[in-house]
Amino acid sequence: MPWLAELALHLSRALHLAVLAIAPTWLSPEPLPPSALALSGALSAAALAAALGLSAWFAARMDTRLARNGAALLWLAIAAALAVPLYYRGPRAPLAQGAVLVAVPLWAALATLAAAAAEQWLGSAFKHRRMGAAIVVIGLGAVQLVGAAPLLGSPERMWWAALRRDGAHLRAVDELARPLRERRKLDELDAVAARCLKMHPAAAAPAAPATCACLSLRAEARLHSRNAVAALRDAEAARERCPEQKSARAALAEALAVAGRPERARAEAQAALEDGGDPSRLRYALALALQREGRLSEARAEAEGAIEAGAGRKARLLAGALAILAGDLDGARARLAPLAEQDPSDAEALYNLALVADKRGDYNGARQGYLAALKADPRNADARYNLALLTFRAGILEESRHHVRKFIDAFPDDPRGQKLAQTTGTPLGAAGGGSAPPAPSGARRPPQEPAASSGSR
Repeated sequence: MPWLAELALHLSRALHLAVLAIAPTWLSPEPLPPSALALSGALSAAALAAALGLSAWFAARMDTRLARNGAALLWLAIAAALAVPLYYRGPRAPLAQGAVLVAVPLWAALATLAAAAAEQWLGSAFKHRRMGAAIVVIGLGAVQLVGAAPLLGSPERMWWAALRRDGAHLRAVDELARPLRERRKLDELDAVAARCLKMHPAAAAPAAPATCACLSLRAEARLHSRNAVAALRDAEAARERCPEQKSARAALAEALAVAGRPERARAEAQAALEDGGDPSRLRYALALALQREGRLSEARAEAEGAIEAGAGRKARLLAGALAILAGDLDGARARLAPLAEQDPSDAEALYNLALVADKRGDYNGARQGYLAALKADPRNADARYNLALLTFRAGILEESRHHVRKFIDAFPDDPRGQKLAQTTGTPLGAAGGGSAPPAPSGARRPPQEPAASSGSR
């Protein structure tokens, strides 16, 4: 950003912070950049200069120590309003976190100037005119700050307040979702998206442009829950309403890939990349699309490119899965092991590491890995399936049949259950009835393909 634009943005934020110091709930805790940046910067500079000039004029006219002190405090408050936004920006936003630093000298200035005015204009009939005026002003300031304390004390509440004022506040949506992604509480993303959309019910209308970011977030949550149809519906709605919003295009590309439309996903991701979209998200979506098309070497290259561009868990998990499919078990482990170390409950990373051990013939490593994946996620059907086959191949028939029964009980609609029972010679009566299957054929089924998450990055 050119330095003049940076200066205009800074002056706009300084004035915004000065208003927040007076009334913390009047404006957004984190303002969006104004559309007319040059005009906003000029008006902000004029407003701040006018405040300085009026205070100097007032001190000169009163010609008292109290008035001069009040003017000096006001100058100090405006200096703080100019300095504090330099810190509370970028990763240290929202801006309202610095409101108290400006509010203290600002309300002190207003109280001192009010006392000076009372001394000059109320006359000697009011014995405690200076103290009374100062107390009234300080009381007003205390009411404002105490009332806003719950908001100012919580960045999360500030981001929600910013989102409430503007449903298109992309930064607010990202800040509210990012901690959930980092802690892998991806099931809670849908609740954040639902709350956002509830704040702006007009977004339910087909033509409404607001809350595209919230629709994209809900698409991400639905991808995590493997509801590809609903995810694609949300992503397409966000893309249609906000074609210029790059995050909406990335969400659509990923949803298209997961929903089984790889050619369109690839075209969307490539077009968005050419338009300067986020390469970490778009190259990941492109890798997914190429994987669905069977172009595995190209998919792996895109996944690695996404990681180099800053992509996180999803891209690393996909790169590890593609390395397994390419037979590069060392490369797969190099990508997957850090994920399991970072989060020992990452079921998909644990499953893929177990699959690496399985393909290497490491029985103990594979068994422990599959069990760890099931402990992290009891609904991991592939881990249970592979564990049954692994123990069957090792000749541990009772344990194998135990896992077969667990598989059929947990996943009664999975067609692999009947074949697994036949392969291992497991009677189905203990797993929900039915006659015993024929004797096992002794066929050795290969392990399932590696898991490539469609959850959050």
